[in-house]
Amino acid sequence: MYMTHHNSSQNITPYKTNISSNTMKLHHHNHQLILIIFLSLHLLQTPSPSKADKTLIETTCKATPSYNLCMSTLLSNPKSSSGDVSDLGLIMVAATKAKSTRALQHIKAIYRSRPELRRALNECAKMYMAVVRADVPSAVQALDGGQPKFAEDGMADAAVEAQSCERSFGQIKSPLTEMNKDIENVANVARAIIRMLL
Repeated sequence: MYMTHHNSSQNITPYKTNISSNTMKLHHHNHQLILIIFLSLHLLQTPSPSKADKTLIETTCKATPSYNLCMSTLLSNPKSSSGDVSDLGLIMVAATKAKSTRALQHIKAIYRSRPELRRALNECAKMYMAVVRADVPSAVQALDGGQPKFAEDGMADAAVEAQSCERSFGQIKSPLTEMNKDIENVANVARAIIRMLL
């Protein structure tokens, strides 16, 4: 009887150890499974930013007068990957400001060496100061305040300022032709995007 009982105990002990080991493995496996499910659900809920957001950018840019300029400007800004149409408009407004600021810097750089252009350069400086200090801030404020019509007006004014700068040179060859055209185009793209919010 004793021998039988002793053998039975020896058989039971390893069995308990196996149960404990298997339970730990199962517990670890469950943790891994939960993690995989969680990550899978997270990926399903979060669409690929590059694909989903690029579709919005492409659709938006197709409704503007300059698709390539629109695409290159928006895609060069990381904020465009998570933005809505209003955000895309703000990016283009910021691009208008940046280009106008560069135009002002260029005017300052050539002012002393081109005395024959000073009258026209002064006019252009006034135009682009208006873009930087008035048109752009009013557009940003209007977009942030949910009043896109005023933002559109601001960008329309910016495009006119660029045209006026170019015309101020009259018969003299303008050293700002490329910049003026670029600013006019960017402002018109911004205006077209903002118009989608009306």
